[in-house]
Amino acid sequence: MRKLIVILIALSATFSAVNLANTCGDKTMRVGRGLRFHQLQAAKNPSSILIYAPALPEGKASRLKDFLKAVGHKANTFDDVDRLSEDLKAGQYDLVLTNLAAAANVRKQLASLSPKTVVVPVTFKQPKSDEAAAAMQYKVIVKNPKYAEDFLPAVIQVMKSRSKKV
Repeated sequence: MRKLIVILIALSATFSAVNLANTCGDKTMRVGRGLRFHQLQAAKNPSSILIYAPALPEGKASRLKDFLKAVGHKANTFDDVDRLSEDLKAGQYDLVLTNLAAAANVRKQLASLSPKTVVVPVTFKQPKSDEAAAAMQYKVIVKNPKYAEDFLPAVIQVMKSRSKKV
């Protein structure tokens, strides 16, 4: 009887250890490229990015700014579209990340102050019709970003199009 109890305890410990080993997070890791790859891309085409903070969920703008700086881009945030002209006078920016609602206003301000700066709208769960209309209006759009890395293809696309024009 003792042997049976010892075997049952050993089996239950083994099965619980197997379950713990399967939930260590290896399945939830995001498959993609690491920071070094992104740093190499940024070294080829460094950019200066202005981020409209209210366009992103609470607290995400500062994290995105820190990530872009770690990658090798220059990034700043702004909180008010009306004060955008002051930020543009202070520095030259390659692109401005903003939400779809403010994109038209930002684009209008950029036309006179900095015509080479590209407006990149960020959409979160927009209807397909709105996304289609935005795709016709803007060359580059960031659709439903979940991670900071989701912004990098848009940055790369803008910088590659700039390097072709030069």
